[in-house]
Amino acid sequence: MELLQLKMFETSDARHAGVSPNDLRVAVASGELVRLKRGWYTANRLEWPADRHRLLTEIESRERLWAIPSHYSAALLFGLPVFRPDWSVIHLMRTEHGPAQNRAGVVIHKKVGEHAGPSVALAVAQTALFCPVSGLMAYDAALHSQQISPVDLDAVAKQLTGWTGCAHVGVVRRLGDRRRESPLESRTALTFDRWGMVIESQFAVPGTTFTADGRIRGTRLLVECDGEGKYPDQAAVLAEKARENENRAHGWAMVRVTDDLLDRPKLLHARVLSALKSARGLGEAAA
Repeated sequence: MELLQLKMFETSDARHAGVSPNDLRVAVASGELVRLKRGWYTANRLEWPADRHRLLTEIESRERLWAIPSHYSAALLFGLPVFRPDWSVIHLMRTEHGPAQNRAGVVIHKKVGEHAGPSVALAVAQTALFCPVSGLMAYDAALHSQQISPVDLDAVAKQLTGWTGCAHVGVVRRLGDRRRESPLESRTALTFDRWGMVIESQFAVPGTTFTADGRIRGTRLLVECDGEGKYPDQAAVLAEKARENENRAHGWAMVRVTDDLLDRPKLLHARVLSALKSARGLGEAAA
């Protein structure tokens, strides 16, 4: 059936294809179809909340010709990562002047500048208004994939001067780095920045063939961000241990960062301070 090949379809599409309302109910009950909202269906498997959010964002913007996806809803459509958003709420922005609206499951924001269509820079900046972690994740990814330049974000940031959360956009702009290779690296950089520590991304360790995710500037402490799936098998784990031993032999200490540790910043901070002390000792021994 051609309907099943579509990303999503309306009840009217089903009717034109000869599919009755009862047929739709049976298909939903059997799991062949998913009801996205009243009058809209999909045959796609929605494995994650973000999958449903993506389709609903497109639907809600189609139903309002005067609005476009915004904030993390827009970032998602651009393929940019965000940090633990509320996937139950769709965010749109007016493309014409008018008041903001807050309805069940849909928030419609006021127009920004003269934007009348989708913009990566606008999506990043609006996301940062809500959450600097999401903003930096999205910005780093957009820089890395060459979807955006710092000049693009600067232009949008000026248009958001005075908006609630505009200071977050400045932080994201200052910390953005195209060399970061994962959302975890972005989140780590923001956390360390709050402690007054600057992470130099993708740091080539002198005397070795190893490139660390980062180094705390001015120190001999390397930072490795360990997300799920980074080490796919035992051989990879053993190789990583060998590299770590090599780094130590050359006077470099290492601290490992995970999402779980970032959720416990006091514990992580204590580990970083301890690792910095070790790094100073290793540096003196290697000198």
